[in-house]
Amino acid sequence: MKFRKVDFVWKACLLFGLFYLLNSTMLIAQQGVNQTSPLEGLVIAAPGDIPPGTPIMLDPNKTPCFNDSLRRISAEEFPKYMMSNQYVPQPYLDAQKNIKAFVLRKATSEELQMMARFQEKGIDSEASALVGQKVKDFELKDVKGKELKFSDLEGKVVVLNFWFIECKPCVMEIPELNALVNEFQHQDVIFLAIALNGKNEVKGFLKEHKFTYQVFPDGPAVAEVFGIKGYPTNLIIDQKGIVQYVSTGIGPDNQFLLKKEISKALNH
Repeated sequence: MKFRKVDFVWKACLLFGLFYLLNSTMLIAQQGVNQTSPLEGLVIAAPGDIPPGTPIMLDPNKTPCFNDSLRRISAEEFPKYMMSNQYVPQPYLDAQKNIKAFVLRKATSEELQMMARFQEKGIDSEASALVGQKVKDFELKDVKGKELKFSDLEGKVVVLNFWFIECKPCVMEIPELNALVNEFQHQDVIFLAIALNGKNEVKGFLKEHKFTYQVFPDGPAVAEVFGIKGYPTNLIIDQKGIVQYVSTGIGPDNQFLLKKEISKALNH
């Protein structure tokens, strides 16, 4: 299926950008350092080794992830590392420049300050082009076959969540998204979750997980229209159909920032 080719990011573009920007000299210097197991035969990615826009699958189930003591990080531990906003992933490459491992090292004070600024803005470099744009009309069909046209929502604030079932951070943030629905339930805010998975997969997922957004399957085409490259991505669209806010990935302040931006859009 098409969606399976799409990799999620966990602030990955931001984190890798910071890593390369602040550490290019260090990376070049360390290229020739011999690594002990489990990184033997691998080298730290240097600037230019990973072309811009390359999808990064930061998933401990698919690519080994280690802490700075080279202890392997389990899938259960991994979210705590990434949501703390205290770590930067260092990709390690083989001779063909394929990513074979990540080391999550402690971010420097300068990197922490930069991450905090980006987190506060809630907009990554790829998604920022959407802000201020008028949303073109599109149609969705939920798991029961009920159709929805975006143009029918004119006059309401619309919150879009792009996600897919296999995306761990996407699933992790669902309780926070449910809390937002509850908080704004008596206001003119519509919450739509656009999944990349097919109808049957989404129906099965919803039997096991509570998600109070209006959930729509088969979303790759809509995601492509918006130019979504990282997951989860949240958009806030005002009453006139203008994108006011975009965030990609999850972090400790996501719920607070979404609440703040929804409130701002209501008073726009």
